[in-house]
Order: sequence, then C-alpha cells, then structure tokens
Amino acid sequence: MAAHPSASLRVPLQGEGQEPPPPSPDQPPAPGVDAEAIVQEVQAFYAEYRQAWDARNTPAIANHLAGDFVAYQYSPQGVVQIDKVTSVAGVQRFFDTLGSRETMWGRSVLAVVPRSSTEAVAAVRNDFSLRQGGGEVELTLEVLRKGSDGRWRLVRKWSERSLF
Repeated sequence: MAAHPSASLRVPLQGEGQEPPPPSPDQPPAPGVDAEAIVQEVQAFYAEYRQAWDARNTPAIANHLAGDFVAYQYSPQGVVQIDKVTSVAGVQRFFDTLGSRETMWGRSVLAVVPRSSTEAVAAVRNDFSLRQGGGEVELTLEVLRKGSDGRWRLVRKWSERSLF
C-alpha cells in the first residue's frame, strides 16, 4: 500500500533553522543515537503532558505543541486538518463544556520509535469517560520533535476516535 502523500511532510519547530530531512521511518536511528534515552525523554514528555490535561491547564497543553502543530482526524465527513490555534481552542471548549464534572482517563504510550536524536514517532491510546457514562477511545500516531531549547513538542498527530 502506498504511503499517503503527506506522510513525508516535515514541519519545523518555530524558530528552527534548516535541518536535514529525518531518516526514513523504517530505518533505525543513526549510529550513535541513544534510542533508549530518546524513549525515556518521550515518556517523560507524555507524563508532563498528561499532568497538564489532568489539571485542565490549556496554556500548558498549548506549550506542548509545536508552533506549526497540525492534527489530522478522521470524521464521517472525511479527514479534518486542525492547526495549533484551532486545537487549543477546541481543548478549551472541551474543558468549558465539562465544567466540574469528574473525568476518567486511561492513557497508554503503546510504542515509541526514535527516528533521530531529535525526532520520534509514538503510538498512543487515550480512553476518556465521564462518571455519568459515555466516553471515547482515541488511537493516535504522533510525531514529536526536540527543539533547540531541548524540549520535546508534538508536531503532528493522526487520530481515529470511537465513542462508547
């Protein structure tokens, strides 16, 4: 099956200069890249990112997204593309809609695949429900990039959701 044309899309972090393109995702990281260290850094990123969600801290969530963040979500109308501003506004509307209702989350980083010392791909599962019932399961592929400031940020997110 041929890859989607946008699969090779490279979105630089805000303020980054030109960099060589990342290696192909089916190749291991370059020699000398400590893959285990990258996996640990990405896991730490997700722990911090989850705390921002648990605290319903929209500015902290926004800080975990690259300036050129883009998300692709499948919907019955087709694939929807969402930029950082739209995504953060959607998160705030979600929190406003929830109000003080108790939320329950199940979150798992299923796999982390380092591409280089500054880029990794993660497969993530998020389960969300309200105490009163109802919720959704979301599976995503997420591309993270480490900026010149040493911080990991989400650059791209491919999402499929299912209500239950």
